[in-house]
Amino acid sequence: MKAYEGLETIAVPFRNSTVAIGTFDGVHCGHREIIITAIADARRHNRPALVFTFDRHPTAYFAPERTPGLLTTPEQRNRLISDLGVDALVVARFDFTLAALTPDVFLRDILKGLLGADAIVEGMNFCFGKDRAGDVAYLTRVQSTFGFALHALPPVLVDGAPASSTRVRERLLAGDIAEAEAVLGHPYLLAGTVVGGQRLGRTLGYPTANLQPTFAQVVPADGIYAVRVLLDDGRIFGGACSIGNRPTVEGAGRSIETYLLDFDEDIYGRGIEVQFVQRLRGEEKFDSLDALVVQMALDVAQTRRILAR
Repeated sequence: MKAYEGLETIAVPFRNSTVAIGTFDGVHCGHREIIITAIADARRHNRPALVFTFDRHPTAYFAPERTPGLLTTPEQRNRLISDLGVDALVVARFDFTLAALTPDVFLRDILKGLLGADAIVEGMNFCFGKDRAGDVAYLTRVQSTFGFALHALPPVLVDGAPASSTRVRERLLAGDIAEAEAVLGHPYLLAGTVVGGQRLGRTLGYPTANLQPTFAQVVPADGIYAVRVLLDDGRIFGGACSIGNRPTVEGAGRSIETYLLDFDEDIYGRGIEVQFVQRLRGEEKFDSLDALVVQMALDVAQTRRILAR
């Protein structure tokens, strides 16, 4: 897959293509259906399949205080899209200039003029252009004028309800990893860098990797989770992850820390991804550190059983 970061990086306009357009945060089941439909259409007509998206959620530009947490980092999103088999990914910079374009200009100059869209695939609720006027009704009206075929797809249903990024965020914040993964169609990954902590886990016999998220991703509900940890060298280890304020330890503060199973290496400063598998329990305050250590041993044993399945 060829990736274009910014419209200005496309030196030669595409002559023709099928374009899947959307924000694609999370690349969930609904997003995947849009992209797979675009690929199938492109293959039928012997033209490249393109995905067109933005470098940030539009809300981050118009109302930063209401910007939802991300479900994927840019690298994760690009990787998930590439795995589907598209020919090119175009990531447009969402700024004042782009936001001010009318749907006609957006369609004429970008989708047709730059990307050569002979077909456009999107979700029924997606809108583009100034005042979000480029909706499905608009595209339906102008497709013959501009010369493209429109494929507007209804929401994909998961357990009877539409797949959406909002639904995934809600389930993660509720600690419902199973439903979040069902809607995503892939495991949830939280990316970050391992940073130094209080080293309390090491003194208790359970050294942990403290994660500082790289982007403003959604952090699942406080509690203990069975996870897999993807190191930057490609290795994968099981782990037990604790999210929360560590109430048993006075003044410990908030953290995302993971005890990696059968692992004893220095990984400070390195990038990792934590893949959530199952929530074990909520965060608890124990009467003593000894009681905490007993519970940690139980959590690790349960984690091993879950990951062995």
